[in-house]
Amino acid sequence: MAAPHPESVLPPRCEICGIGTVRIGKLPRIGLRPLVYVYKCDACNQITSVEPDRLEETSRRRPASTRRPRHPSR
Repeated sequence: MAAPHPESVLPPRCEICGIGTVRIGKLPRIGLRPLVYVYKCDACNQITSVEPDRLEETSRRRPASTRRPRHPSR
């Protein structure tokens, strides 16, 4: 199965208030600097920037509380 395109991944939640953010732009890849998406929280005006590779990594990981327990070997 193919990985989701970075633009179709849900935006990150605000680190301060926990409300979803809105993408307000993207900074193109220039030289060695990677592509960066810029998000803003409408509730507290917090600005967040995320590199798409890191965004995909965090969306694939599940918090420990939602992971399924491992079954012991039989």
